Parts: sequence; structure tokens; C-alpha cells
Amino acid sequence: MSIDLFNKLKGLIDRCHRPLITSHIRLDGDAVGSELALYHVLKGLGKEPSIVNDSPVPRIYKFLVQDHEIKIWKSTQGGSASGGPEMFAKQIGESASLCGGQETSVESSTVSSDEPLRATSTPAVNVEDLYDLVIVVDTPSVERVGGVSQLITRPHRQVDLPVINIDHHVCNTNFGTVNWVEPRRGSTGEMIYEFLRQANLEITPKVAEALYVAIITDTGRFTHNNTSSESLRAAAHLIDCGVNPTRIGERLYRANTYGQLQLLAMATKTLSFHSNKRIASVWLTRDMLREAHTPSIDTHDFADIPASIEGVVVGILLRELGEPNKVKVSLRSRDGLDVNKLAQRFGGGGHERAAGFELQGSIQEVQERVVEEINKVMDSPKADEKEEKVPA
Repeated sequence: MSIDLFNKLKGLIDRCHRPLITSHIRLDGDAVGSELALYHVLKGLGKEPSIVNDSPVPRIYKFLVQDHEIKIWKSTQGGSASGGPEMFAKQIGESASLCGGQETSVESSTVSSDEPLRATSTPAVNVEDLYDLVIVVDTPSVERVGGVSQLITRPHRQVDLPVINIDHHVCNTNFGTVNWVEPRRGSTGEMIYEFLRQANLEITPKVAEALYVAIITDTGRFTHNNTSSESLRAAAHLIDCGVNPTRIGERLYRANTYGQLQLLAMATKTLSFHSNKRIASVWLTRDMLREAHTPSIDTHDFADIPASIEGVVVGILLRELGEPNKVKVSLRSRDGLDVNKLAQRFGGGGHERAAGFELQGSIQEVQERVVEEINKVMDSPKADEKEEKVPA
């Protein structure tokens, strides 16, 4: 990071008092870890940070969230564009069923308690009274933060909130007031680690644990091609700062539920091969998720199943979304095939070896379209350099 960029970032952070931290929909380990690391650092600096997300924290990362609140963006009917009532509640687990409608409000989630859901309304407030800085982490475009984007892009706002954009996606749109984007980095957590070191800020055990989760998950346990010596050195130093790698490993990789295993068995039964077994796909339907009593947020790693098969170049996970006739497509690749460019043809994006998008149609229809497009890329070495988009 250049000195000029560092000074811009530090200047905004030094001047803020009530920063908002957010990340992309369907949170992963890098998003959650990066958010929490910044939260703890800013708390230590005497700030009053808030984390507000469109999506709930996935079950396997909830061990990181025990002594403070993460707010869930909530939409309700009948509000004005200026904000409407702020709704705060203690809430455990999935909160997607609480969302719907148009008005914007926020709901608070604490995972250290078994208390039932309680909600109270408070008077409408302006966003400028709540926050004076927005920090968006691990998110390639402002649309990817979901409903929280209304806190950033609301056109009638009296005061423009400065936005810090910290990300390592190659497709980042540089939507911030200050943009720190480094696609070569293994994770956003690694970037935040670098900033803390350069700023000479303390890395407490809580900060270290959050950053370690961010780094280890987004590098695929240090096996993805985005893993660098910098990633490993950062992880080593975080262990020196108090991380217990055995505890983290147990929480992240040895905590499957029975429902997840049931769902895994169902998904494996859908496995199909294409293009002389260079492409493999599996799918998940809403009925399968209901039968296994497993939320979709717990299926993030299922895309690795078809990609792990020997000889497969591209693995595909197709999952039915709540909206009828809409499918979420997750791609994983190896052998140099850039699935980010492929996903961009369908209006999505991600990383060179892991990307995704959403398409209208049945799972079978979407699978045919995606396999056809992958074949074009594999059969023509220069096909992935085209910037054409495939109609959604």
C-alpha cells in the first residue's frame, strides 16, 4: 500500500466517531473476520463502530461473535426513504424470514444469549445521525451489500458519508471515496492485517482470531492459488498474537451438523459430468434444504465437491433461491481457467478460481446454459478474454 493511500485511509478513520462496517450478502469467513477485526480495533481507539449486514452470520462463524451486536438489515412495509423506524432485537440464528418489503430499518443480533426474539421501536432518525463513515470490506460493488446499500447511496442524503472500500476482488468497481483494492491478495483480512501493522495498531487476541479466520477461509486452508508467503507470514504472526489454530480448525472444519451431512448425501446423488468429465455439477433444491432442515447459508462449501474430483477443470453448484425459477450458480476451477471472467458474462463475478452469479430458469435449464458457456471457454483459449455478456 502506498503512503498516500495509507494516509487517506488513516485520516478518515482518525476523524470518524461512529463508523458503519458492512460487507457482501451471504457472508463468508473473510467478510465476517474482516468486519470483526475492524470492529475491535475501532472500539479500542475509542470509536463507536457498528456492523450492519444484509445477511445473518453463518453458524460456523458465530463463535467469533460473543460479546457485541451485529445488526441485520431489515425491510418493513410503509416507510419513507428517509429512514423509517429503527427496529432493534436480540435474535439467534437465521433471520431471512424477518425480511421483506421496502422500508429500511436495522435489527440487532447477539449470539451469546438464548433469549427469545424481542423488538422495540425507536423514533425515526437520519442516517447522518447514526454514522459518519462507512467501511465496506470484501465487496466488489455497492450492490453486493444488499439493502445496506441504501445507507450509502441514498440520493437525497443531506451529507455525503465518506466510504472506504477495502477489497481483493479483481472485478471491484472502485465505488468508494477511498478505494484500496488489491486482487493479488489472498484475502481482505490479509490487507487489514497489513494496515494495522503499518499503522502500528495493537493486534489483540480477538483481532488476531478474526483475521486468522478471514485468511484461512479465503485461501482454502492455504491451498488456493491466492495463497502467498505474505499470507503465511501474516497467519504465523497472528498465532504469535494469541490465535489457537487447533481451536479455529475445530470450529470451522469439524463442526458439520447432521443436516449438512444429509444434504451432502443428497447433493452427491445429483452429481453429473459433462465435456468428457472436465466439468462436474451438483445441485440443491429448496425441497432438499427443507428435508435436511439446513439453511442455505450452511452450503457455501458445497461448490468444492464437484471441483475436488480428479480430472475436473470446473465444478458447478446450482442452488434454487427463494424466488421462484431463480438459481444461484457457484463456480470453482483449476488448471488456469478464469471463472471470474466467465461469471462476469452472466452479470456476476468473484475471483479467478471461485466466482458466482444468479440466473432465471430451472436448475436443468441453467445448468445447460452454464455448461455450454464453459465449453466455449475451454475450447477456445482466447474466449475468456472477450467482454461480451450473456443475456440473463
